[in-house]
Amino acid sequence: MKYMGDSNWWDERFKVRKLNIMDHEKILEEDILYFPKKGKILDLACGDVRNSIYLAKLGYEVFAIDFCKEALSRLNYFVKNECFKIKTKLMDLSRDDVFTNLDKFDGIIINHYRLNPKLYSDLMNHINTGGVLWVNGFREVPNDNLSITQLDILKENDFIALGNYKLENKKLYNIGERKFIRCIWRK
Repeated sequence: MKYMGDSNWWDERFKVRKLNIMDHEKILEEDILYFPKKGKILDLACGDVRNSIYLAKLGYEVFAIDFCKEALSRLNYFVKNECFKIKTKLMDLSRDDVFTNLDKFDGIIINHYRLNPKLYSDLMNHINTGGVLWVNGFREVPNDNLSITQLDILKENDFIALGNYKLENKKLYNIGERKFIRCIWRK
């Protein structure tokens, strides 16, 4: 699935950003109590890497993947300069077999990325028993960002494949006029 542009679009966007660590998602901070106290976390479509860094600071072993070279380059810069231990990998998240050689994790986060719904079943095979899947994203197209389209919006039926897992918590929330949905499943 295409999300707000291809990897070239994102590479160009990240190249012009200052090399500052952005603030992590506040809702992730609120939700950290759902995560195991320690363990391995996968940040799927890590993008601006802010959540990977937040989780590493909390002591998690973080593995960050993205389809954008520049995003991972930024993360590697922060890892080197801030002495974080985060592993990175460039992966094409649109491939049906993207998770084939993936390890198992105690938690997986997906922030502001709409994963192809048919990949959730396979993704859950990479979460340890008792681990969590945390998904956060737009539930409506915001008026102030023309890059976001209907293709980027999380929909209830995206998660049909997760019906056998416990939905620990679901939250609809707003930040200003932007509308979001966050869901947490436990395996």
